[in-house]
Amino acid sequence: MSDDAIQPGEPAPETAAPDAARSEPRPWFAPYRGVRFSISLKWLLAGALIYALLLLVFITANPSEAAYPIVGPSLYLTPVFGLPLVLRLMHRPGRIRRLIYFMLLLPIAHVAANFLAWSVALDHVFRPGIDMLKVHLLTGAWGGVTGATFAFTFLYLTRLTARRQAELLTMGVATIALTVVGALGVTQGMVFAGDTPDTQDREALILWFETIHLPWQIVLSVALAWLMRPPRVAKKAAVPPPP
Repeated sequence: MSDDAIQPGEPAPETAAPDAARSEPRPWFAPYRGVRFSISLKWLLAGALIYALLLLVFITANPSEAAYPIVGPSLYLTPVFGLPLVLRLMHRPGRIRRLIYFMLLLPIAHVAANFLAWSVALDHVFRPGIDMLKVHLLTGAWGGVTGATFAFTFLYLTRLTARRQAELLTMGVATIALTVVGALGVTQGMVFAGDTPDTQDREALILWFETIHLPWQIVLSVALAWLMRPPRVAKKAAVPPPP
C-alpha cells in the first residue's frame, strides 16, 4: 500500500466529489484527519537517522561546540528530526500544524529538556561525596521527562492527535518510557565518554551524544506516530429489520 492510500475518514473514490471539485487545492487549515502509523513512523525514523548522521558530522567538525547547553549542534539540528515527515506530508491536511510543531515547538521542548538536565547535573555534581551514577541517572531522567512532557503537550495543543482518554494514557506511558530511556542514555553515554566528556576526544563525544539522543528519538518516533494516527471510526450498531 502506498503512502498516498485513502486514509480512514476520507471519501472513497466512488463517493468523492466530481473531478472539477477534486482538482481544487485543499485549504491549508483543512480538518486534520491523521496519518497512518506506518507512514509517520517510517519518516520519523528516517529523520532520527539523518539527525544522528548530521550530529556526527557537526561534532567531528567542531567538537568544542558540541557541549554548549543552548546552542550546540544537538539542539539546532532538532528540526531535522521531523523534516522528512513534514516534507512528505505537505500535500496532506494539517501541514501548517506539523510545520509549526516539528520546526518550532519540538526544538523548544528539546532546549527546555537540555537546559533542565544541565541545571540538575551542575546542581549535584559538586556536592561532596556525591554518587556520580545517581547524578547521571537523575540528569537523564529529568531531561527525558521534561522533553516528553513538552513534546506531548505541544502535540495535544496543536491538535495533531485525537483528544481522547486513550491518547492521554498513551502519552503517560510514553513519558515514563522516555524518562527511563533518558536516564539510561545519559548514564551509558557517560560510560562511553569516560565520565567527563573531553571536547578533544571526538570519538567519545560522538558516542556520548548519539547514545543520549538516538534511542530517545526512536522511542519518541513510535509514540508520535501512534498518537498522530487517524482515530478509529466507531462502528454503527446493527439495526434489526422491522418485524
